[in-house]
Formats: sequence, C-alpha cells, structure tokens
Amino acid sequence: MGRKKDAAELARREREEWQLGQDWARWLLAGNAPQALTLYGIVLDEGETAYLQAPLHYARLYGGSGRYHQSGGFFFGRPGLVLGMMAANAAINASRRAAARRNMKLLWRDLQEVPTIATNYRLMCHLPARGWLSFYYSAVNEFYPDPSNWTITFGFENAEPLRLSGLPVPTLSVLTSWCVLGARWQGEPGIAPLLQAGPASELPPAEDGAAEGQRELPRMPGQA
Repeated sequence: MGRKKDAAELARREREEWQLGQDWARWLLAGNAPQALTLYGIVLDEGETAYLQAPLHYARLYGGSGRYHQSGGFFFGRPGLVLGMMAANAAINASRRAAARRNMKLLWRDLQEVPTIATNYRLMCHLPARGWLSFYYSAVNEFYPDPSNWTITFGFENAEPLRLSGLPVPTLSVLTSWCVLGARWQGEPGIAPLLQAGPASELPPAEDGAAEGQRELPRMPGQA
C-alpha cells in the first residue's frame, strides 16, 4: 500500500505542477508580469526581481582533464623479476591512461539537488561547496526547455551547459522562455505543450529522482 500511496501522491503533484505551468503561460499570454517573490538574505542586482524559488536537480556538461599520474622507476634484481615488475608497471599505466581517456568524455556531472532562484536577470543555484552560482540570461546562447521530460537545458558563451530537472520545470520553462526570449517566448516549441489547453491528467510522467521537496510557489496575481 505504501508504494501505491507514494505513486498516487507523485501523480497528484505532477498534475498540480503541470497545471501551474499552464497557469503561468496563460497569465503571461494575457500580457501580465509574474508576481514578485520576497527573498530574505539574498542580495539582488539593481532592478532585479525574484519570481520563483524551488529545489531542482542540477547538472553540468563537461569532460575531465585527462590527466593521470604515470607510475615509473628503476627496477633492480633478477632479469625475470625486473621484466615482471616492468610489465606490471606498464599495465598500471595503461589502465590509468584508459581511465583518463574515459574521464575526458563529455558527461553530465556534479549531479545534485540544489536550491534554485529564478529572477528576471538570471538563475541562481546554491551548491554546498561553492555557494550561490549565477547564470545570467544575457550569456545564454542555447536554450532547450523540455517540460514534457521535466528538464530544461541552457548553453552559455563561456561556461559549461547547465541542466535543471524536476517537478518545478513546467513553471521554470515558461518563466525562463519569457525572460530569455522576450517577445518571441510564445514561439518556443519546447513549451508548446504548456500553451495547449489539454487536461493535466495527460501530462508525461516525471523522471526518476525528480525533485520531491516542498517549495514556495509564487502565486499568480489574482489567484486565490
């Protein structure tokens, strides 16, 4: 019964989050601006307004350095023993080289759930080891909202791509489309499912590991 209850609760939250994304889309389509979110302890830029605060799953796309420590040295002893040690040393270095080559591949790394804030200027993600990182919309040169798969991906001029995923993505997709694309936001194909008036019961299932924590939902102006 516990698993069925958990599945039912997740399905309920998915419907609510999808519906919230549709509500944001309708509100912005009507020419309205999002309701400002009050933050405490976070210093924003002049003219900056926070609109959303939520836990999201964070990942960055990059390859490793490919560096490795090469084992070596001088070997003394019987010829057979020396040859054996040289062969073992060569095998160790070959293994390290192979691991370094694998590490150089582009992979989604640094996977973790982080507090995230979306403003009219940027996304802010709080990493435990680094504090608040800022991703300004003005530096975005690739933008792939995909609420149907509960993910959104950003490419930047001088930084590794950023992927955010989780239940708040429908709302975040609409909001960032509005911020990044300006007047062209309605034509973004990734958010087309949210601009359609289909019932929330038809939404796609969330990925495993979607954000489960409670979040502050910025109410749309005029909503109860």
